[in-house]
Amino acid sequence: MKIAYVEDDIDSLLIFSKKFKDEGIVCDCFETAEEALKKIEAGSYDLLISDIRLPGISGVSLLSKLRQKHVYTPCLLITAFSNLQMTKQALNANANYLLEKPFTYAALRNIVNRILLSPGSLQYCADRGLEKLKLTDRENEIARLILKGLSNFEIAKTLYKKKKTVKQYVSQIFEKSAVSSRAE
Repeated sequence: MKIAYVEDDIDSLLIFSKKFKDEGIVCDCFETAEEALKKIEAGSYDLLISDIRLPGISGVSLLSKLRQKHVYTPCLLITAFSNLQMTKQALNANANYLLEKPFTYAALRNIVNRILLSPGSLQYCADRGLEKLKLTDRENEIARLILKGLSNFEIAKTLYKKKKTVKQYVSQIFEKSAVSSRAE
């Protein structure tokens, strides 16, 4: 498991990230949303944990910006000031859970487990699968169009490529995926 943890309270960040690491969980720490936004890509993390109130970009804005970049990683937002407006913002940004401070590691871990049992979006699952295949940028682009149901002809037309070129990429994607057809 790989977690991106965004928190400006250094003590909390160090304590909880160490506990994750003690359990063998990779936990990359970020002190600002801007720093996290530069590093988080589609499929690169299993979970994003972020404080809502951060210097600069808020946790809710971070989540919205990641969704705009087509990053659908499940997200747990943390707040010390839960109110109806904050809850609405978190839900509208597609957060999976809103956790109020203070909390224990056991409570945090319980919520992490629940979120990861049902990560939510099909897009997130596709992102994780494509990330594991280590495709080139062009292969990744074509694989996403295949997953949308486009034929080789439609992909060629969309990308302004020759159908023969697309067919070669599709063959490479199938080989890396260990499948022999779109149905698989």
